[in-house]
Amino acid sequence: MSLDHDTDLVEAAIQREMDVLGDEQAVCLASEIQGLSVADDGSVTELERDGTAILSDLVDAYVEASGDVAAFVIARRLANMVEEPDRLPENVAQHV
Repeated sequence: MSLDHDTDLVEAAIQREMDVLGDEQAVCLASEIQGLSVADDGSVTELERDGTAILSDLVDAYVEASGDVAAFVIARRLANMVEEPDRLPENVAQHV
């Protein structure tokens, strides 16, 4: 995945959880992920490590906050954004 595509996927996951958890909590959890910088509106400002690893960590954080349904709803959103779902992190791909 390219950096732009990684950024798009991470932003889509954040936006989805903003709908579920609310803007402040979703952005707060995202900004705690190592290597991920996020603006208050949920947009990604920087990825400092592998985007797939960041996405995996982000989904784990959202699952911890709101349960397994978080991985499912994020997976449904991201499934339309990738041609090969197996390129998604395992914790997302298993729900596609």
